[in-house]
Amino acid sequence: MGTSRGTILNSFHELEPLYIDSWNRAMATKMWPVGPLCLAGEPDRTLEADIAGWLDSRLAMSRPVLYVAFGSQADLSRAQVEEIAAGLDRSGLDFIWVVRSKWFDQEDDQIENKFGDRGKVVRSFINQLGVLGHKAIKGFFSHCGWNSVMESISMGVPILAYPMAAEQKLNSKFVVDVLQVGIKVWPSETEDGGGGHGSELLVSSEDVSALSRELILGEGGRRAAARVRELAASARAAVEEGGSSFESLELMVREVCEIGCAERKE
Repeated sequence: MGTSRGTILNSFHELEPLYIDSWNRAMATKMWPVGPLCLAGEPDRTLEADIAGWLDSRLAMSRPVLYVAFGSQADLSRAQVEEIAAGLDRSGLDFIWVVRSKWFDQEDDQIENKFGDRGKVVRSFINQLGVLGHKAIKGFFSHCGWNSVMESISMGVPILAYPMAAEQKLNSKFVVDVLQVGIKVWPSETEDGGGGHGSELLVSSEDVSALSRELILGEGGRRAAARVRELAASARAAVEEGGSSFESLELMVREVCEIGCAERKE
């Protein structure tokens, strides 16, 4: 960072103007927001036939769907997966859940057969942008990794924020408190880890159920959905010719070329 000329951001000016403008006024290194990168080209929304068919059936029945996924790195404990499963079951919502857990293969029948046709459990790669772009999807239960945040906002889907590690807590605060496009869920129960591993803080099944319903059916969710639709329109405009990210990319290329020419002359 100390020797760089600037930083390219997977963001757009309308999303966080205060922070970008303040940085560029105060710092020698520039910030160039050129995102959302998921909209840089025509998004690939191809879905596997069984997933597409299931989502299409929910849309035909006017049943809103919650998408549940926590990224490729988080490994939820068995206790936490069971709490989430119980909460989703209790919510009465339709949902599609991408499950990744070290213990899941041992319990796959128990989880996959728990929900009937109301819940679809996926244990393989899924085209997340394709899912978020489907009209049946009305909410995203997410760990708030930045790529997931940007994809959800770009597709106009409000977020149930469940941060786990790294920058995710900061991202979730931004999503909920600043952008107001989501609702936050926090661990509130303690599970004895056993085997000398101490206790684990868990998001309770009660909170999963109540806050999932609030996001999809409640007034808080309606406000978040209205706000995220506004930001989705701004995101699309930002990457079009003449938009803020389009112009930021042009400015970056011009400044880098000017610096390169000046250095060659020296």
